Parts: sequence; structure tokens; C-alpha cells
Amino acid sequence: TYQKTDVRYHYDSTGAKEDKGQIHTHITITALEYGLTDKLALDFDLAYVASKWDRPQGPLGVRPHGPLDNGFFHPMFQDAHVGLRYNVARRRLLVTPFIGVTIPTHDYEVRGHSAVGRGFHELLVGVNVGRRLGPILPNGYFHVRYSYAILKRFAGLNLNRSNADWEIGWFARRSIALRFICSWQKTHGGLNFLPSIKLTPDEFDIHDRVARSSFIQLGGGVTFSVNRSFDIHAAYAPAPVYARNAHGDKGIVIGFSWRFSRDSRDRIAANTSSSRLPAVGQGMF
Repeated sequence: TYQKTDVRYHYDSTGAKEDKGQIHTHITITALEYGLTDKLALDFDLAYVASKWDRPQGPLGVRPHGPLDNGFFHPMFQDAHVGLRYNVARRRLLVTPFIGVTIPTHDYEVRGHSAVGRGFHELLVGVNVGRRLGPILPNGYFHVRYSYAILKRFAGLNLNRSNADWEIGWFARRSIALRFICSWQKTHGGLNFLPSIKLTPDEFDIHDRVARSSFIQLGGGVTFSVNRSFDIHAAYAPAPVYARNAHGDKGIVIGFSWRFSRDSRDRIAANTSSSRLPAVGQGMF
């Protein structure tokens, strides 16, 4: 999967936009899944990120926030994710709980607008729920994924967060699915940056990693099934409709999935991770 995101504005704790410079990011994600049984599956993905920050022309006092903020891309591997999911219901309603861990691939730089990630280990627990919408919406379906990320306290702060992805889709043809997608995040702790409060030097040094970021982002996508084993995905999302202590990302996602199993009955892949919206930046500045 390939993602291209651009940040035009940063949002403070009140939702006001601030011009802190533009951030341009390219992300490639390689994901593998293996069915251990007909109900239990193992998944793995690895992100490779290249990001750069462009200093704004107008505002004064905007300066680099880290050693990577020099106007150049710095491509590197970011985080790896390993997870297990188990299907507990599959008749009218599909219910599949999951558990996973996120592990940084190395001790990468976490300071600055151009930092590729936050460098935290995470434990994720959650559930996928979905079903077809007939007869209310023939050829329609919905899918909801909720996850709760548990992080070790950092600088005395609770950085646990909730994420949810909604998807409503419609099969325009047997091989084409149109999608409406929504992503939501709420960080349950961290620093809430008020416009009237100036950060201390210690807070400024870690502010991107500990922001109490929340957002809602809407977008759309399409999946085209070339054959029973190969699908192509694409999605687009404008700037978030709601954001607090976050970057105002907008961007595209393009990807494909290839099922190696010979028993590929469904024309459209059941796993829709390749068409998720570009992730809104967690950091505020």
C-alpha cells in the first residue's frame, strides 16, 4: 500500500488552524496475512516512511523542531505490527476480536516536523464487526473496526488512545465496490496545548509525542477486483472535519492485495486495510 499525505495546517486545542509550515509524507506499507485455521489468522505489516518539512514563508518565529527539519526527505523504516485475530461469529453478523503489538524497527529520530513516528511500543486490543445490508441496501455492507492502544506511561503521562474506522460500501458491480470511510481518534491523556500557555523547554522537546490529539476524518474509496485473487484499492481523504492538537492531513491511498489461497471465493477481499484513510498526524506542531 502507498500513501501520500500533505499537511497544510496544524490544529491547536481549540481547533483553530495555524500555519507552522507544510509537511509532505510518502508511506509504503507491506502487509502479510496467514490463516492458521478457518477462524484464526496472523497478520504482519511494516511501514517505510519518507517525510520533509517546508518552512512557511509568512509567519515569523517558526523554526525547525528537530534535526530532520532541513527541507529534505529522510526515508527510513518506521514501525512493525504483529497481530492475531479470531472470528467468533460469521452468520448474519461477522465479529472478529484481535490483539496486536506495534514495535519500532529501530531507535529513529522522534523530534521535529519530519520525524517518521513517535517511537513507542504499543499493545492493541479491539474488534472488527461487519455484515451485509440487504434488504435495506441491496449489495451494500458495513464494517467497523475499534482498537484501544495501551502504551507505557511516558514523562508521567497516560498516552492510551481509542481509534475507530467505519466503512459503508456498495457493490456497483460484482467486481467493483464503492466505499464511504470515516476515521476517528481520541487520545485519553497527554498534553493539551492551549494557545495562551507557552511550553516549557522539556515539554517542547516531546510535544509531538505526547499531544492529546483527537480527530474525525471522512473520505471515499473504491476497490476493483481483477480476478478471484487480485484486488486494487484506492481512497482519498480531504483535511479532517474535526481536529484537536493534530496535523491537518489530506491525502491518497493506493494499494493492492493478492490472495495466495486457492479457496478464494469472494470477489472483493474481506480485508480492507489497504483502503483506510491516511492517518492524521498525532503531533500538533
